[in-house]
Amino acid sequence: MNSVQVAQQAAIELAGTISNIDDEQVKVLTSLIKEKKRIFVTGAGRSLLMLKGFAMRLMHIGFDVFIVGEVTTPAFLADDLLIVATASGETKSLVSNSTRAKEYGGSVVALTIFEDSTIGKIADQVVKIPAYTDKLPESDINKRGILPGGSMFEEAVLLLGDSLIVELANEHKVDTSKAFENHANLE
Repeated sequence: MNSVQVAQQAAIELAGTISNIDDEQVKVLTSLIKEKKRIFVTGAGRSLLMLKGFAMRLMHIGFDVFIVGEVTTPAFLADDLLIVATASGETKSLVSNSTRAKEYGGSVVALTIFEDSTIGKIADQVVKIPAYTDKLPESDINKRGILPGGSMFEEAVLLLGDSLIVELANEHKVDTSKAFENHANLE
């Protein structure tokens, strides 16, 4: 297979993963984004990169959003929301951040493969991303795809985030073509 054929196959597999995300879980996430004062995002590795893209888009449409660990990120407060992307739900630094967010009185949403993970149990809401993981035996519901490693989880997080932006922009009557006005201009 050439790269274009691999990408086509991956898109088909990604559509299958996305179609198995529980819409009710996403509705709760959307409600929390709309009702909380500020949104913080965190993850590790490529999962964090996907949420950084989501954070940028949230900023474009007018939300106050911060990336945990950046030097300009303010203190997390009781009316804030922490969105955590973690395939395993067990990354120690993310468990710590989630625990502390709850201690400060904030809300936590976990985007994860494992609802019963440590972070899944800490979170106020879990959005299960039913992507392939090598942490479980391969089966009809855990099929290895064409892409390496955790790619399917990460790409599902990215696509779900961009899809949430469309919904949130429509609800807030933000023209996404004009939202680019908030894009960084010192690059």
